[in-house]
Amino acid sequence: MALPFANLAQRYVAPRAPDENFPAGLIASWLAAPPASLGRVATWSVDIFTDATRQSALVRRASRDDVLPLYGQIVGEAITSYNAVWYQTDDGYAHSAWVQPVENILNPVDLTQNNFWGEVTVPFSDTRRAPNPAIGRSTRVYYTSVYRVIAVVTGQDDQPWYRLQDGITWSPGPYVPASHIRNIDPSELTPLSPGASKRVEVDLQAQTITAYEDDVPVLTSRVASGYGANRTPSGTHHVLWKSTTSRMTGGAGSGYYDLPGVPFPTYFTPQAAAIHGAYWHNDFGHPRSHGCLNVPAPVARWFWRWTEPSAPYEARRFDTPRGTVGTEIKVA
Repeated sequence: MALPFANLAQRYVAPRAPDENFPAGLIASWLAAPPASLGRVATWSVDIFTDATRQSALVRRASRDDVLPLYGQIVGEAITSYNAVWYQTDDGYAHSAWVQPVENILNPVDLTQNNFWGEVTVPFSDTRRAPNPAIGRSTRVYYTSVYRVIAVVTGQDDQPWYRLQDGITWSPGPYVPASHIRNIDPSELTPLSPGASKRVEVDLQAQTITAYEDDVPVLTSRVASGYGANRTPSGTHHVLWKSTTSRMTGGAGSGYYDLPGVPFPTYFTPQAAAIHGAYWHNDFGHPRSHGCLNVPAPVARWFWRWTEPSAPYEARRFDTPRGTVGTEIKVA
């Protein structure tokens, strides 16, 4: 059964533009294999049941940042109307909405390189104020979040550490074990289909976002749009600026959030509504954001590359030049 590029509960082929000989249209298909080998609990807790329904016996409750092995995915009880996907774990089934599919990939380190964009490739990593694993944690960073690496040093443990900046602090910031960060090569951020006729359409009722080239859909993904007083503004917008990463904070009280390394935001309103990746949930297809359009991290990077104007690799922020109109983003 063909599915849209739904969420990370589905395995997908990375999107490619038509000029890369990829057929137009939707690009994901349902597979019984898990979307990743591991899943990180992205909320306070997730219940694991003997079967893919809450009517079965409760096995245990997994806590935030617990990492679960994923052996498969099946359709079970639709806890929400848009998501009936459950993950098979060691001791039962967990609903997918609050389990971030992750890998645990350790990267080779080039001690001569710095000043590059890096992506976290482990479920999470604890940064430190100094390159020493014995001192207190500074900020926990998560799989697919993005930061600028400004230095590589040998730590107190005789292991290489990266110092991070953009996406976590404005000035030189904390350190993280270097093997936890993947160097994003500039070739991964080059423009897609430059100069083509492009537009983006967002359907708030269906919770989908679709990219069109010459009126042909080339990518569709589920989104998590804004809700309540923070509803994503409808109307016709255009790309205003892009950032490779952003530390997003806001809200108050129980609604306060502090999200470092948000990957590849593409901003389309002066109030900073953006298409961007989200690692803090796997609940795409349901309004739940503070006004932005949450999408899986690979989808965010695709839109960042595909929408115009194109941003240079080096820039933390790139504004649409005066006299230029960015790609149209219609929200309805």
